[in-house]
Amino acid sequence: MTRAALVLLLVSAMVGCRESAPPYPSRQPPEGLLESSAGRAAGAALFAAKCASCHGRPGEGRSPRADFFQPPAPDFHDRKYRSVDPAFLFWRISHGKTVEPYLSRGSVMPAWGPHFSDEQIWQLVAYLRSRAGG
Repeated sequence: MTRAALVLLLVSAMVGCRESAPPYPSRQPPEGLLESSAGRAAGAALFAAKCASCHGRPGEGRSPRADFFQPPAPDFHDRKYRSVDPAFLFWRISHGKTVEPYLSRGSVMPAWGPHFSDEQIWQLVAYLRSRAGG
């Protein structure tokens, strides 16, 4: 097998193994909010108050019980979250574990839609993207 064929095979395998996002509604964030330092700061405060016990790092108040979640709760430092569609993050925060495939996978993520305004959820999205270096 040539080197080029091996590289092509590895790339194909990696693409084939990537998890695709489930269908979610298209949404547009309020203009300028994702780039707003005030929006990111508000999202950071919400994250610290409501999300860090599961998604934070130990120094941010992550609970030891979060280490046992299956699937694991991401801390959103992975650079891949920079390129995630903001509408997908909005949808996940809003609906949490109440939608498939997360419901059947055992997610424990609460649905924050009934508790946060749309603006607050977008602020969280802005913060998560910045947390990933975006």
